[in-house]
Formats: sequence, C-alpha cells, structure tokens
Amino acid sequence: MDFSAIGHQLIERTGIDDLMEDLFKAIHSGNPNMCQLNGGSPAFFPEVNAMWRASLNQMLESGDFDSLVGTYGHPRGDVQFIDALINYLNEKYHWGVTEKNIAITQGGQMAFFLLFNVLGGPAESGEKHEILFPLCPDYIGYQSQSLFGQSVFKGKRPKITILSPHEFKYGIDFDNLAVSDATSAFCLSRPTNPTGNVVTDEEMEQLRQLARQADIPLLVDSAYGPPLPNICSAPITPVWDDHIVMSMSLSKIGLPGTRTGIVIASERIIDVIVRTVTTSALCPNNLGQKLIAPYIEDRSIETVCQTIIAPFYRKKAETAIRLLHEYLPDQLPWKLHKNEGAMFLWLWLDSMPISSQELYERCRERGCFINPGHHFFFAMDKDEYHSWRHTQECIRISFTQSDEILERGLSILAEEIVRAYQA
Repeated sequence: MDFSAIGHQLIERTGIDDLMEDLFKAIHSGNPNMCQLNGGSPAFFPEVNAMWRASLNQMLESGDFDSLVGTYGHPRGDVQFIDALINYLNEKYHWGVTEKNIAITQGGQMAFFLLFNVLGGPAESGEKHEILFPLCPDYIGYQSQSLFGQSVFKGKRPKITILSPHEFKYGIDFDNLAVSDATSAFCLSRPTNPTGNVVTDEEMEQLRQLARQADIPLLVDSAYGPPLPNICSAPITPVWDDHIVMSMSLSKIGLPGTRTGIVIASERIIDVIVRTVTTSALCPNNLGQKLIAPYIEDRSIETVCQTIIAPFYRKKAETAIRLLHEYLPDQLPWKLHKNEGAMFLWLWLDSMPISSQELYERCRERGCFINPGHHFFFAMDKDEYHSWRHTQECIRISFTQSDEILERGLSILAEEIVRAYQA
C-alpha cells in the first residue's frame, strides 16, 4: 500500500511512540518488579477519584447521563464547563475572557496538533512558516505533530547555569533568540516537560514583548502549571493576552482517560480551533467536562490541587532527588536540573561514555523504563544537535510511582550509570 506524503509523516516512528509503548508494557506487564519511570501518567488519588464518582452518580440520578453519552456537544465545548471556567479565570486573574476565548479539544496533545498545523508549514504565498521554541529541550509529544515534518520546528540552545556540583538550570538565551520573517509562533511548556524548569516571569515578559512586536502568538502549554493543577515549587505567574495561546489539560488533575484539553486564546484563534475540531472530530468528549464542572464552580478543585495533588508531587520529587544523591557517587559529573514543577527529573550525565539511548536500553533490559533525552531536542538545528554532546547525555525520569518502585528503579539506573562511566 502506498501512502501519501502526509501519511508517511503521520506514521513515522518517533520518541512519543516508544514512550507510550513502554508505558503500557510497564503498567500492564503483570510483573511487580517492573519499574515505570518513563511516562507522565499521573498518580491515583482516592480523594480525587471519589469526586469523579460523585459527579457521575449525580448525573445518573438526575438524568444528565443521557446527555453525557447520547448527544453531540457543541464543537466549542460544554456550556456549563466553559461558563465555570470563565467565572473562575476572571475572578482569579481578571483576564476578561468570554466564551469566545475558550475552546475544548480532545486533550492537550490534539490542541497543539491543530495549532502547529494551522500556524506552521508552507503558506499560500509560498513562504514557509516556522514554530520557534525559545528553549530546548521541550515536550517530546510535539516532535511528530507537524504534517509538514520536523523542519517546521526551530529550537534554540539554552543557557546553562551551574547552581552546585550536582544541580543546574536552563534559561532562555535572548542574545541568540532572533525572530525571522518565517517565525509564525513561539512555543514552550511551563513548567517544562521534560526538565521541570519554570521559565521565569521575567523571561515570559520578554517573550510577550517579542511576540507583540512581531505580531505572532506565544503558545504556552500549561498542562502542569497554573491555574490548575499548578504543580510548581517555584514562583510562577500565569499571563494571558491576545497574543498568548494558553493550553490547559484535565489529565494531571486526575482525568487523563477523558482526553480533555482547554485552549484560551483570542477570538480569531478560538474560531480556528472550533472549526478544526468540527472537521476532525465533530465535537470534544463530554465526560471530563461534565465530571469536573461542579468542582470548578464551587472552587473545590483548586483546594484539592493545593492541598493534595501539588504537595504529593513536591514530596515525590524530594524523595527521588534524595535517592539519586544516595545512589550516585559524588565524584561522577552528574547533575540534576533544578526541579521547579511538573512530574519529572532531568538528569544530565556529563561526558558519559555511552549515549542516553544506550543507557535507556540497558535499563530496559533490567525492567526499568526511563526516557532517553535526545528526543526532547527535536526542534534544534540538525548540525547543532549532532555537534552538541549534551543532547546525548540527558534522561527524563518520572517520579509518580510508589516509593518502592522509585527506590528499585533508581538503584538500577544508578548501577547502569556507574557501569557506563567505569567502562
């Protein structure tokens, strides 16, 4: 069978394919010794799951269940859910959003698929439009989302600040961040997946000014950030205006299976999102919107995020960091990115004799799944990518699993790191 050029682009195997396959294998292997430290799958919270069950029971009792499964929603999203979001956002941030500024998609992944392909690629004029990532590495799930190939993405190498012998932080190198005529949008995740980095408020303000001057949108993936679930340990101020496209998700609040993404943007961008949702899926999924709407209305979901979800991940991060300091020899040149949010640690193995891919394969053979870091540098210029050894020296570690799995998995990882340096 012969596929189209776009077909070949869609089926090209990339890092996100390996990640999702490994995630499924680790969860459903039936092997209690399997250590799944690779995915962004959120932890289970009994208190949060009880909220979803209560919502569903209420719908069953009131008759709303029929509309949940038996009717198409509006392509923009559920009215009650959108109204609850509008009231919440305007009360909390005074953004002045209306129903014309919000659209719902089949998950945050779908939101960026639509945005990238609307904004990036060949234009009718013949010019090429590019999506500029001001700081690489960034989310692996973006890697294969352009129908026109990875050349649509342009990424910038970060500044690296060494904070201590075993800690560092990335920053945006504004001296080398140039907006060209081809640049059609900025894009970043905040907090950043994979590193847990929080782009500072000062950096965000500079990006806002650049976006405004160039009259291009700034795409901000806030799947882990404020307003919800706000899994952050560093100060972070969410910002929004007509040049910012903010994406949120219900996944990290505890509803990953409902595939519910939220886009907050100018009326023009939202109109585009609604049209593309209609074309590709008719309308978004009803379930997640209806389950969470009552808890946005009474603000209890914010309390849950502040008192249960965010503290849980902060404690998990502290545990994983402590274990790595225990397991990894102090004399080796390893460094962790300063953890400021999200669900991951980003480990830089400076001058490691093997690549992150080989380390991943060695760990996988022993039942420990991690993410090789080279996939996350997908937007960088190929020559710079291959010449910068750093792209092959980093791994992403998820710390959402039990402490027992963390201990076992990180001990395997540490043993393989020591073995690699000794060899």
